[in-house]
Amino acid sequence: MKKFLLLLFVLSLCLFAACGEKTDRETEEAELDAVSSTMNGTMTKYTGSEITIETDEGTSYTFGCEKAQIQCKNGLTPGNQVQLVYVGGIDGTNTDNVRVRRIITSDDNTGVWEIANAAADGVITQPQEEETPKEAGYDTPASGTPVEETKETAWISGYVNVRADAQSDGEILGTLSPGDEITVTGICQNGWIRIPYNGGTAYIWQDFVSW
Repeated sequence: MKKFLLLLFVLSLCLFAACGEKTDRETEEAELDAVSSTMNGTMTKYTGSEITIETDEGTSYTFGCEKAQIQCKNGLTPGNQVQLVYVGGIDGTNTDNVRVRRIITSDDNTGVWEIANAAADGVITQPQEEETPKEAGYDTPASGTPVEETKETAWISGYVNVRADAQSDGEILGTLSPGDEITVTGICQNGWIRIPYNGGTAYIWQDFVSW
């Protein structure tokens, strides 16, 4: 029984001490609130121990902030509009005598951090420059047949099928008739002639081309 009473006494002392400490802490915070100043600006740098902001007037200030309380949504990132709550005096841009108590921003950085995390996981790559579309008639044969590049005018000497690939079993895209003028953009190693056709690239057999 004595041990039980002793335990209750010890617990009571601990609770009393904690309550007293909390009261002291709240009192100190209230006193600091009464003498604190604020500064608004755009955050340009944050390292965890220092924060740099630029005011609307264009003046840049760097503050130590190791013990500052941060009130934000998903972290801080350059470009955030922030409010600093601090005690101490600023001399020009010298902030050596300043202690930042709170860093406050209402900016939501959810999207920024999602992109950063995706990039860290290798999901996002740097945007690639778009390739300039090739001019019609200059594509490489699907069969991989080597092509000697050229550009010259020729004429069709007889009725001939126009094919999608430089080979005899290529899909037939249409036909050309004797006297039709064509632009030759390439001579394939296997004897087929590359030409522009209906906005794309096609091939005809060399025996039906007159130069």
